[in-house]
Amino acid sequence: MIGLVIASHAGLALEMLRATEMIVGPIEEAEAVCIQREDSVEDARSALAAAIEAVRVDGEGVLIMTDLFGGTPANLAISFLEPGQIEVLTGVNLPMVLKFFNSREDLDVSQLAAMLKAYGQQSMALASDFLDR
Repeated sequence: MIGLVIASHAGLALEMLRATEMIVGPIEEAEAVCIQREDSVEDARSALAAAIEAVRVDGEGVLIMTDLFGGTPANLAISFLEPGQIEVLTGVNLPMVLKFFNSREDLDVSQLAAMLKAYGQQSMALASDFLDR
């Protein structure tokens, strides 16, 4: 089973997992890494490494989702990139996380990351587009 790490600024990663559990129930092999302003780069990198190891249980890979491309969580996550084993996907949103838990047993980690990127983009909507004007 592919493991999930969500890494973010402040508490967003933890809240994404909490929201997911509220919708789908208990989840396994998922960790949140919440990087705070006062955290050193070394401490943040260590937290990310520990989270990766915690969810990497059966060799099927790990997907790291981060909040913002170019931000500290994404930059640190990219340092762990191992194509085919550890993938990094930025711009996490709740539909992507929900889809992850419904799809992680059907695809390899690279396929899953590509599918979730497209799914996350497609899940965005401008509500006024649906209103009669």
